[in-house]
Amino acid sequence: MTSGNGRRGKLIVAWALSVLLVIALAAATLSVIALQKQRQDKALREGAMKSARQLALDFTTYDYQTWDADSKRVLDDSTGQFRQEFEAGIQAVKTDVAANKATSKGDVKEAAVVSGDKDSAEVLVIVNALVTNTASTEGVERRYRIKLDMVREKDRWLTADLQVVG
Repeated sequence: MTSGNGRRGKLIVAWALSVLLVIALAAATLSVIALQKQRQDKALREGAMKSARQLALDFTTYDYQTWDADSKRVLDDSTGQFRQEFEAGIQAVKTDVAANKATSKGDVKEAAVVSGDKDSAEVLVIVNALVTNTASTEGVERRYRIKLDMVREKDRWLTADLQVVG
C-alpha cells in the first residue's frame, strides 16, 4: 500500500507544481502587459509634450518678414477652436506685426504634462521670448506661461486650445 500512497503523493506534488507554474506564467504575462502599457503611456505623454513644446515655440517665434510661413506652422499643428480663432485673427495680427516691424524669438524653458490619456493631454509650457519692434529695437524679454490642450488625431498631437496663463 505504500506504493499507492507514494504515487498519490507524487501526483499531488506534480499537480501543485503545475498550479504554481501556471500562476507564475500568469503573473509574468500580467507584468509584461503592465510594462507595455506603462511604456505606451509614457510614449503618449512624451509625444503630447513634444508637440506642445513645438507649438509654443512656433506661437512665440515670428518675424514680420516671414509672417505667412510662421503663422502657417502654427495652423499646421492646430485643430478645433484654437485653429479657428488663430486663423480668424491672422490678417489683423499680420497688419500689426508688419506695421511695427515686430519679431519674436521664443525659447522653451520648461514643459510638463499636467494630465492626459491616449487621446488628449493638458500641457503647461514656459517660454521666454525676445520681442523687437519699432518702439523697442533692442528687444524686450517676455516670459509666457502657456496651457495647451492637446488632442491626438490620426496619430498626431495637435493643439485644440491655447491659453496664456501668466
